[in-house]
Amino acid sequence: MGLPTLPTDLSFENQSVLITGSNTGIGLEFARVFLRRKAKAVYLVVRSLERGNNAVSQLQEDAIISKENSTAEIKVYQCDQGSFESILSFAKKFKEEVKSLNTVVLNAGVNNMSFVSTADGWESNFQINYFGAALVALELLPLLKEGQKNGVKSNLFFTSSLMHTKASVSTTALLAEEVNVLEYFAAEENRPWDPSQPYSISKLLLTMFAEELAKHETDVVSTSGCPGIVLTELDRNLPFWLKGPVLLMKKLIGREVLSSAETLMQAIITDKTGTYWSDGVVKPHASLMDTENGKKLQTKLYEQTLQKCKELDPDISLPA
Repeated sequence: MGLPTLPTDLSFENQSVLITGSNTGIGLEFARVFLRRKAKAVYLVVRSLERGNNAVSQLQEDAIISKENSTAEIKVYQCDQGSFESILSFAKKFKEEVKSLNTVVLNAGVNNMSFVSTADGWESNFQINYFGAALVALELLPLLKEGQKNGVKSNLFFTSSLMHTKASVSTTALLAEEVNVLEYFAAEENRPWDPSQPYSISKLLLTMFAEELAKHETDVVSTSGCPGIVLTELDRNLPFWLKGPVLLMKKLIGREVLSSAETLMQAIITDKTGTYWSDGVVKPHASLMDTENGKKLQTKLYEQTLQKCKELDPDISLPA
């Protein structure tokens, strides 16, 4: 059975969209899909302004965009999810300049199989893939609520991964009263021996957050999803002994980036909040999330994430 396709008449006319990690790969193709379908404004949020401006040039040279949507605003903002200071600076500047959004796609991520410290001293997979994305989401929620379209809810999407189902965590240890989940996963000494686990765990936490947020913020549709095996550069930080097998797998079953972006758009335009998507349809999330301890961990993670965000930005407006 083939992948679902987008409706031919799907339009984002008069809508504004923000996409992180959008100077290359699937993030850039998300921008292409929105612009080809008449989005009024697309904001590219990237670590490098130079690469972001190069992405703008690529989009402006797209034949369909230049013909069908040449007046669209495409603007670049700098933000590094591995830095609290960078995120807060971006959020302040962006909210001064933009007053509403219809869609936010939080796509920025890394896959570091050795310990790499962020500017704040946290484990990079955890901070960039999970906490940084959560902080950006919470900063932008008021704009999404303001951007509701004629009573239709705005959409908030987190790029997760099927690898979240492979995450191995001790819920019993993490649920201990004295354990702060954020501090635990941020610390080098708690890094699992399996080098693939930090990435998987970061995506598990992201999927948990998206689902829990949907329970508390009912004015915005919150979803997460996996793009599948895509011909992107996410594997650039893999050790040399893994690069060959991954490259072969990508050549055999990898999806073209634009095709993968169009497939994930099903999760971005849906009204089925709190859902996890793969191959263009709703799929089961990690089975851990259905256990009693998994549900408790999800709640604890959510509450401690909100608490940390409030510490970083006392003026942030948080859901209940």
